[in-house]
Amino acid sequence: MVSEKEINKLVNRNGSDLVTITLPTHKTGEESKQDPIRLKNLLAEAVSILKENGKKESDAEKYLKSAFDLLDKPLFWAHADKGLAIYISEDESDIFKLPYKLDSEVYVNDHHLITPLLPMLSMDGTFCVVAVSRQEAKLLKCTRDDVEDITPADVSVSVEDYLEVDPEKQLQFHTGSKSQQAMYFGHGASEEDKKVIVEQFLREFEKEVTKVMRERNDPLVMMGLKDNLSLYKKVNNYGRLVDDVVEFNPDELSDQEIRDKGWSVIQKHFLKDMYNSLDKFSEQADGKVSNNLGDIVEATIQGRSHTIFISREEKKWGVYDEAEQTVHYSSKPKNGDIELLNWLSITGRKTGSNVYLLPKEEMPMRSTVAAEFRF
Repeated sequence: MVSEKEINKLVNRNGSDLVTITLPTHKTGEESKQDPIRLKNLLAEAVSILKENGKKESDAEKYLKSAFDLLDKPLFWAHADKGLAIYISEDESDIFKLPYKLDSEVYVNDHHLITPLLPMLSMDGTFCVVAVSRQEAKLLKCTRDDVEDITPADVSVSVEDYLEVDPEKQLQFHTGSKSQQAMYFGHGASEEDKKVIVEQFLREFEKEVTKVMRERNDPLVMMGLKDNLSLYKKVNNYGRLVDDVVEFNPDELSDQEIRDKGWSVIQKHFLKDMYNSLDKFSEQADGKVSNNLGDIVEATIQGRSHTIFISREEKKWGVYDEAEQTVHYSSKPKNGDIELLNWLSITGRKTGSNVYLLPKEEMPMRSTVAAEFRF
């Protein structure tokens, strides 16, 4: 999960040769073997640009050392995701593995290319769903479009499996019995006894799930029947467990259907402000919304933009003439041009706007850029 704090750090980074390198990556197969070669080619392009900017070749390569070092780290590539974004400045570098595909690109300017990270803020990044079940508990890593089972390998996923691993775990003292007679789960045990066993099973399952989640730091949605959810919440130790739950038996659903129900919670919990802004466009809020880039740039510089939406699939090249307060467009990038939608994203975040990247089909008015104004 890419945090707001990490994006803000990149937004506010200063330097004349800030480097951004992005490329698609692959988890497995022949394509994955080509990923280091793709990065090597992009690094050669970055070296060439830095040389044009006045650096010696040896200094340019030293400047990019953190990225060059990745070429000799097979374990790094073995755990690749769908996209890779590398940010390099004079003093530090940041590397992000992203759960969506990126274009191959080298961008060198006095600001970074932050748009590759912005989909994470509209939850095109990952969230997880824990299916709390006595028969088939699981942990799913999800995006809006994909789902992957990441249940820890060495944990029992059902009460039956849990009891088979160590038969001694079946021995439970009968609830409330003064004689504390040992009872087997399923053999004369009361419902309260069974509940104790289920809680122990979920406690062990939660322990392994939380280890995974603390490494990922994704929001976690619970799905299950009421009693199971109550028990899991009781034993949970993960800080980003979402309060809203999906009360439904996950055993009746496919992984994709579980993801879809989890996504509905994520939308409500994390993207309330975004969807409230989107509603403004359907309400025909005259003067408060626009899809004109020039108007949006002007309003953003003045601090009037409340929320800015940008299409993921598009780029706009050109320059902003500060003296004339005018945007000049280019059909393709030339010397001195910047990627205007990225520049707008940075300017918006600096002046207090919420900035979201959305798929074209979800954009207000199906436009390249749109904004809701404060006034």
